[in-house]
Amino acid sequence: MGLIKTHIVESIISQAALKAARRNLRIWYSRATREEIMAGTVWYSEAQQFARLMAQTYTVTGEVAAGVISALSPNNKWERNKYDTIQVFEAIKHGKTPDEVKVCTYNNNKLKAFAIASGDAEILTKSPKTYAFARNVGELDPNFVTIDKWHLRACQTSSLKSKQCRESVTPHQYKVLSEATVKVAAEFGVPAYVFQAIIWVTIRNRWN
Repeated sequence: MGLIKTHIVESIISQAALKAARRNLRIWYSRATREEIMAGTVWYSEAQQFARLMAQTYTVTGEVAAGVISALSPNNKWERNKYDTIQVFEAIKHGKTPDEVKVCTYNNNKLKAFAIASGDAEILTKSPKTYAFARNVGELDPNFVTIDKWHLRACQTSSLKSKQCRESVTPHQYKVLSEATVKVAAEFGVPAYVFQAIIWVTIRNRWN
């Protein structure tokens, strides 16, 4: 069937496409069980505790600690994500290079994590997802949304079975979908990062 409603993530997102995305997000949120709501509600606060521990241990800001976590997160399980974060900070502390450290994500993401941990804050703002995650985990900032491949899938379809969906967006598309998510989250009276986490848990459970 090809990509599902790819017009939702075209360079200029139409009002009709945004309306469909908002509808799909509402549907996914309404499907969340009590357990899924609880899991999504506490996810970022628990992640923030780990980020704060990293910040205190390695004398960096919470935003930098969260940025490293975010850079190492793609296709990485949470427990391994935390382990990899510690390995990166330890490597820098002891003067090791990225080539001397193994992580469970892409090599470019490892390099990004090293750059952020070393103080290159500019790399955070260049990547909307990494920066949003850093704001969510580091500061529990309700004005930012971490839009990963699962959130994009939820925007594109309400199917209970896995579908082929577009899994990347431009910075402009990211901004538009982030603003739309913040507005829908407000309808339910929850912070946008909590709303996103609940949907993340819900769609992953259904599709997996």
